[in-house]
Amino acid sequence: MEELLNPRHPFAAQHQAQLALLRSLPEPMRADQARLLRLGNAAFRYQQQAQGTITEDDFTDWLAGLPDKMRQAMEREGFEKNKTTLALRRHALERRDMGYDEFVKALVSAEDWAYEQSLRQPPTGNT
Repeated sequence: MEELLNPRHPFAAQHQAQLALLRSLPEPMRADQARLLRLGNAAFRYQQQAQGTITEDDFTDWLAGLPDKMRQAMEREGFEKNKTTLALRRHALERRDMGYDEFVKALVSAEDWAYEQSLRQPPTGNT
């Protein structure tokens, strides 16, 4: 099972829980679930890069790009309440030239990256 989780979750307990989940699944379901876990682990590792580095300047810059009503709501909540939000963390990382795509692409296989990219495509069919 270990080979199915690369990149693995950085927290040992969570990694073990992921392995247990994979073991509990019928064989035909494991590969798809493992891919989702790998992509989630890579995204988690990306977000960890922002740990402790979010500044009030990041917050102010982030607010400037939000739609008016959302900006007003975030301003009311303030920096302390928002400094752990995923959107602000990603904004701060990208301000430091650490983009999500480049980071995750470097961690996952080409097949996993292609799968993630396919999820970003608009659905095709009758509209």
